[in-house]
Amino acid sequence: MNRNTISVRELQQMLEEGKEVTILDVRPQEQREEWMIAGSRHVDAYQRLNEGDNSVLDKIDLPDGKMVVTVCAAGRTSRIASEALREKGVNAHSLEGGMRAWNYAWNTAEIKDDEVTIIQVRRVAKGCLSYIIGSEDEAVVVDASLDPRVYVELSNKYHWKIRYVMDTHIHADYVSRTIELAKETGAMHLFNETAEVEYNYTPLSDGETVRFGSASLSAVFTPGHTPESTSYLINSNYLLTGDTLFTDGIGRPDLKADLPKSLEKAAQLYISIGKILALSREDLLILPAHTSQSISFDKKIISARLSNLTDKIELLSLEEKEFTRQIMQRIPPTPPNYLQIAAINKSGNHEGISLADLEAGANRCAVS
Repeated sequence: MNRNTISVRELQQMLEEGKEVTILDVRPQEQREEWMIAGSRHVDAYQRLNEGDNSVLDKIDLPDGKMVVTVCAAGRTSRIASEALREKGVNAHSLEGGMRAWNYAWNTAEIKDDEVTIIQVRRVAKGCLSYIIGSEDEAVVVDASLDPRVYVELSNKYHWKIRYVMDTHIHADYVSRTIELAKETGAMHLFNETAEVEYNYTPLSDGETVRFGSASLSAVFTPGHTPESTSYLINSNYLLTGDTLFTDGIGRPDLKADLPKSLEKAAQLYISIGKILALSREDLLILPAHTSQSISFDKKIISARLSNLTDKIELLSLEEKEFTRQIMQRIPPTPPNYLQIAAINKSGNHEGISLADLEAGANRCAVS
């Protein structure tokens, strides 16, 4: 590699292949705390580099002869850093577009049994999780958050035709690509029959089941995070819980709501959690729509057995009054731009909008 930059696609491929690379984050500490590349190193060098003081990089211990990729928010300061390191003989390259571009980096993890294969497609910086569930020659895609071509190419790799696409809820931290995926593939677009959206879809009722290949998917209405939140039960063995239940917490009930409405949604959430717990399958595998951590390239699926979550998440064992009180006390900061993103997802149209700017930053959907 002769040039002084590296693209997201190139870095993503290197990490997928397990190649040795040191990622050096030069952003301010508060930006790194918002989101970061898993496994990266950090030096708060932003201000000094922009003031022309390259000595801020002098004491960093970097492996001899190994590639170093410098990262900032948009790729400008990281280029200053990479040039300074190259002058010291370091094989350094700046990540083109910075974290703004890395927002769309992804990897996958897989689980399978005799009837289904589940591909977890992960936006590694933002922690968004979507799913391709395949059986025989057919597949379902849930919570598409990336370019439709990602899902089409992965499905083609497994010789699956995408038959159904759907979301677990109206997202507020990223723009859903489900409508585009439906148009691209001709798949049937399913959604909760109560969803207040401005586009056409095929409605699903609570408990309704659709079949693909030799597998089944059943809708389990789980309102609380949003009114139309829906979990999807796959063959009674896997539950895609959206933003209702995570592996380390529970969905927040306050977005787009004032205090009385938030309390009402928290009560709904309590009922929905009870509905999930009543499925009475301790080995039921919970597959959420988000994780609160940056995702590494380790191919380990982000999931948890329901029985383990009841021990791990204190909120799951509380009575309704205390559950509601604790939920409201623990709500994290409101995500930026959530109203605009939710409005876009409700309309089904993001034409003319810069998604990279709108979606930048971590998700804040969980109460832990």
